[in-house]
Amino acid sequence: MCPSLPRRAMETVPSFHALPYTDQCGRHLMAAEHALIGLSPWNGYFTARRVESLVEWAAGTFRAVDVIIPSYEAAYTLIAAGVEPSVAVGRARRAVKKLRRPAQRALLRAGCGEGRIHTGTSLAAVPRYLQLRRTAERTYHRDPGIRAACLDVARAAVAGVQGRIMAQPQSVERPELSEERPRMSVARPQLSEERLDIAVRYAWSELPFMLDSPGIFGTASSVLVYHRRIPLIEPLLRDDAALRPAPGQGFVVASPAGLPAEDVQDQEVTAR
Repeated sequence: MCPSLPRRAMETVPSFHALPYTDQCGRHLMAAEHALIGLSPWNGYFTARRVESLVEWAAGTFRAVDVIIPSYEAAYTLIAAGVEPSVAVGRARRAVKKLRRPAQRALLRAGCGEGRIHTGTSLAAVPRYLQLRRTAERTYHRDPGIRAACLDVARAAVAGVQGRIMAQPQSVERPELSEERPRMSVARPQLSEERLDIAVRYAWSELPFMLDSPGIFGTASSVLVYHRRIPLIEPLLRDDAALRPAPGQGFVVASPAGLPAEDVQDQEVTAR
């Protein structure tokens, strides 16, 4: 559990406006039991200052806070877009470090301690995460609705990467991602079924956090916090969805105070 920040420190933390997806999400937000903050690598929105502000705001709002950063699983989109696997994995590793440092600084200042920053890779040994990951993959192969939702996300991600590769030959990004500018040769391959099968693994790795964060982190309820609505969540909220979030699972859009959530967009950054 993260203790409250000192009053003087809280007075300097920028405020965020939290908008729940549904009424039930609103009840989980009011309970303030646990927040899982999602950070995206290669996304100019997540500057070091904003990451620290977001984590400190959450630490002063919720009883417990964890942070999730896509790691090696984020490389799947780059590989599907034509980036060499070794380059994609290296970029993912460096991107995680860039987000981990400000998040860890904020967690330590808030008294939350170590071990609060996770990746899908690091949670692979957690039984509930692994169970949900396998369930997501099985449902993807069996249910047309979940399959279509995952494929839509994968296509959009890869198309964004390829489009930006063509526009900026030394910058490789996904719609919510962008990082440094290593020299690389990237072909623009056709988006075959084989490449889609690679890209969709990113969605499989993230679905567990959308289905049962309370079960993964051992809390009664939890809200997944991100700066905009996540397309993959929308199909899970339908009454006829083959995959449904656990009763204690909630979703919140957190945007800087004074800036409407609909005005918060992913930002491209100049690759360095």
